[in-house]
Formats: sequence, C-alpha cells, structure tokens
Amino acid sequence: MTAAVLAALLLVAGLITAVSTATQGRASATSAPLTVSQVESLYAADLTARVNAERAVRSTAVATIPQLQVDSGLQAYAQAWSEHIAATGVVSDPPLPPCPSATSQTCILAANSGNTGYGFWPGDGSDGMDNDYMTSAWHRQNELGAAYTSVGVGVTCADHQAWTVEVFGYAYSDYSSASARQVAQDQSQGQPVAASPMVAGTETGDPVYCPGQTIGPGGLITATGGQFAYPSQVPSVPGEPDGSALAAAVGIASTPSGNGYWVARADGSVTAHGAAVNYGSMAGRALDAPITHIVATSDGGGYWLVGSDGGIFSFGDARFYGSMGGHPLDAPVVDLAPTPDDNGYWLVASDGGIFAFGDAKFYGSMGGRRLNAPVVGISADVATGGYWMVASDGGIFAFHARFLGSTGGRHLNQPVDGMAAAPRGAGYWFVSSDGGIFTYGWAGFHGSAGGTALAAPIVGMTSDPATGGYWLVGSDGGVFAYGAPFLGAG
Repeated sequence: MTAAVLAALLLVAGLITAVSTATQGRASATSAPLTVSQVESLYAADLTARVNAERAVRSTAVATIPQLQVDSGLQAYAQAWSEHIAATGVVSDPPLPPCPSATSQTCILAANSGNTGYGFWPGDGSDGMDNDYMTSAWHRQNELGAAYTSVGVGVTCADHQAWTVEVFGYAYSDYSSASARQVAQDQSQGQPVAASPMVAGTETGDPVYCPGQTIGPGGLITATGGQFAYPSQVPSVPGEPDGSALAAAVGIASTPSGNGYWVARADGSVTAHGAAVNYGSMAGRALDAPITHIVATSDGGGYWLVGSDGGIFSFGDARFYGSMGGHPLDAPVVDLAPTPDDNGYWLVASDGGIFAFGDAKFYGSMGGRRLNAPVVGISADVATGGYWMVASDGGIFAFHARFLGSTGGRHLNQPVDGMAAAPRGAGYWFVSSDGGIFTYGWAGFHGSAGGTALAAPIVGMTSDPATGGYWLVGSDGGVFAYGAPFLGAG
C-alpha cells in the first residue's frame, strides 16, 4: 500500500469522526444506460440488501441481529479501499483504523475484501460475490455478526471485474449492547455462524454485473453493466434495488467552449456529454441531503455539486471554499453561483438567504424578508461582480447587479425553477417547469418547450457560451437544445 493511499484512507477514517426549433432527447428510467459509477452504486446497494437478507433470516428472539444501516464514513472508507485493490490487482483487507472515542462516531471493527471473476452466468455478479463471502467462514461471520449495526460497501468496476470491500461497525456509545448481542448470538448460533440457510447467494434475486462482464452461456456482454434477471424465476432479495430506477436529474452545466455539458442527479451522480470530462461524482456515497444543482468552473476543468443542506462537493479544478453542511438552516439551499475568477461562490437558500465563501462578497439577501414565492436559483453578473436571484414566480432580486426585468406579479402557467446568465453579464434567462423561456437584456430567445407535451418537468438550464443558445434538462434526464448542439441525454 502506498503512503498516498494510506493517507487518503486515514483521512476518510478521520471523517468517521438551432434557433427556433428544439433538438431534444429523453432518457427514460427503463432504457438509459447506467454510468460506471451508477453501476458501482447499484452493485453496492445490492450487496447490502443481500447481507441484510442473510441477517434477517437468522435473527431470533434469543439472538437479535440488527439490519445494517449504511454509514457515510464507512462507505467512503470501503470505496477508497476497493479503488486501491482494483488499481493494484491484489485483494487484501483494509487496515482497521483506531476506534474514535466520540460517542456519536462509528468504529470500524471488521472488513471483507474480494473480487468476482469474468461473469460467466450464473454466479459472478453480485449474487456470486455474496455467495463467496457466505461460504468463507470468517467473511460470513463478519456479514452476520450481531454486534454490528453499520456497514459501508465499496465497489470498483475494473478489468471486467467487480472489486468489493465491506466494512462493519457500530457507534462507540453502543459498545455494551453490541457486546451483549454478540454474546447471545455466539451462544445460540456458534462462531462462526453456520452457512445454512443460504437465502441471498447464487440464484437469488437479480444480480448486478460490472460493464464488460460476460453473463450468459451465449457470450452476452454487459456493455454498460447493471442489474440482470435470471432466465428463470428466482426469489427476490428483500430490499434489493430496482436496477432501472434512476434518481431525478436536478441540473445541467456547460463547458465554456459550448461543445459539452454535464447533467447531475439527486443522488450525486454525474454524466458527461460531448467534450465534457467526468471529473467524479458522489454516486454510491451516502449523502446527508440530496444534490440540488451542478455548476461548472469558468474554464470547464471542474464543477461543484451543492446539496440541499448546503454541503459542497468539488471535483476537477473546482476548489472548496467552505459550505453550510452540518449547520442549521432556516431553509434548504437551492443553487450556487461562482465568482468570475472561480475563487469563491455564493449559496442561496429558498428563503433568499445568501452564504458567501472565498472571495465572494456579500451584497445583500432576501433572508428574513417576506417573499411572494420561494427563491429557486442564482446567477452571477460577471460585469459587476454581483448576483441575481430568481423566485418561482419569476421575480428577480438584483444585488450589486443590473435589474433587467422579471415576471414578478404576472400569471405564469407553471413555476420558474432555474436561471442562467448571458455571456458577459448582459442579460439572463429563466425557465419554468413546462419549458417556457423568459429572456431579459441581451439574452436571446432561441425557442422553448412551452406548449410541448413533456415526459417530465424541466428542472434547470444552462447557456451555450459559443452560440448564445441554451440547454434545458428535465427531471428524467431529457435534454432540450435551443440554438445549441444536442450532445445526448443525461
């Protein structure tokens, strides 16, 4: 293990403490291919469900075996180690960090590591992975140990295989009751717990495969990976995720060249389109709150994801300047706007409250004032260094920025739910959930989805700096391009 990898793991452990006609594309929940990170997240969720199914069938009045809850710190630790063993090609268990003394923190007390083969059906998907753990006495004991209440499962798809890590633990304050549960289980079920009955191993539920694995006797290749059904009916695993269900899309951000964009979903997953590069995401990580938006840096070399709790996640060259994560808020955070030099950003909450970080200056807010409608978005005025906020009724609040008009006081068919600034701060657009577009200043009108039957509501927009056009994104990941190239749905 390299020093860099160990340092990264210990850091994670510390945290345990054209023009008028739109080109459009829609990604349906049942047909959109999953990204690798989404497959890894689905695989991890499926493994967790299988472990909990094994625990449930053995829990008795004498030996109570709690269902494991995913812990964000354990999840991050497991994911970091799965990426390490995938990179080295050597399966090894992660080091167990010292147990923190804070009563609210979770101790990591046991770990499993393994990898699947090349997916010759059946048995080399998530079903086979769990089967391997369950047929190995001490890996099985870790999965079934009654003391444990928390779990983190990391999965990395690499070299046509799944490299998996499971870590188990409980809160420091739970030591006494955890010990009592373990003693009761040891006395009634033995240690290690017997393998029988096997309820979630091979040929149970719909297994998940990584991209590139062969899953069928006929040589079917899972090009994108995901959850696949057996050719015959088999019992499902309680709590097993539906492989076709995707989290709702929440925002879209563009590259400065206009030849690419990113789409983000509420679970923190990110898809890159055109020339946009995927710099990472929060897919597969436990979030304290859903992601509400994605905003790119001015050079397109990175992006920020913002959560409704004010948490900020930085990727690529996007720098972290602070967040409201962990702080009590009067209202959820709905958007982020970076300063023109990317050395700071503003967060805005639905009550109009502004939080400034880095070199972002506070010019005022609507926090504490009565609003006719909640704030839904913010954009920076690059000409003045100030910012605009838009409310769901189309009302605009300008702070050290030029007021160029609004729909406040007008009847709208559907509420506004996003805005974008025109290049050089000469205007702005905002979009309503039915795809209607409102333009002000030098922001040109290139068409809208207003009046079009939509499969899902529009949830955000971003401008194309190269053409002056814009893209809209629906909650199903469908992308609508106006005066801008269509580069794929999210």
